[in-house]
Amino acid sequence: MTIRLLVLCAAPLALAACGSDKPAADAVTQAKGEAPADLPSGMSDAEIASQMKNAVRPRPGQYESTAELVSLEIPGIPAEEAAKMKAMMGESFGRTSSRCLTRAEAEKGFEELAKSSQEGCRMDSFTSNGAKFAGRMICDTADAKGTVTMSGTGTETGSQMTMTMNMQSPGLPGGAMAMEMKVASRRTGDCKS
Repeated sequence: MTIRLLVLCAAPLALAACGSDKPAADAVTQAKGEAPADLPSGMSDAEIASQMKNAVRPRPGQYESTAELVSLEIPGIPAEEAAKMKAMMGESFGRTSSRCLTRAEAEKGFEELAKSSQEGCRMDSFTSNGAKFAGRMICDTADAKGTVTMSGTGTETGSQMTMTMNMQSPGLPGGAMAMEMKVASRRTGDCKS
């Protein structure tokens, strides 16, 4: 699984986050929005869907999303090469994307996300109190294995999410990679026709 695909597998949660202002009672009080270490593991689809129903639903409309690469660690490569890779990935992730969230999608909510695999990743846990959320995905493909944790806050017109990825892959120097990024989404108006 490429790093870009890994981010794409988490993208639906980034949009889902715009429906809550990317937790267990302790995690809800975390001021930094960091993913809690004590998320319940191996929740059923029904349990995850129940938590997703707690999230505030987003308003339909056009949304812009941006991502910022905060950190990238790849053991086993020289510092200069790591800096080049971080700059290249930062530029790629830093592009603004736009998407129309239809009324039907907004009304459906985020429960569908819990029911299906996302590009080799599956939801392992998700908690929300309507204002904050946290979740964890387990990714397992022929190329890579690892976890993606996310947490954030939002409103029905925007969101802020921090996502941390820890992956192992024989194709990576040193066999592992850790990355943290921030994803922001905001409603810019009605959908463009």
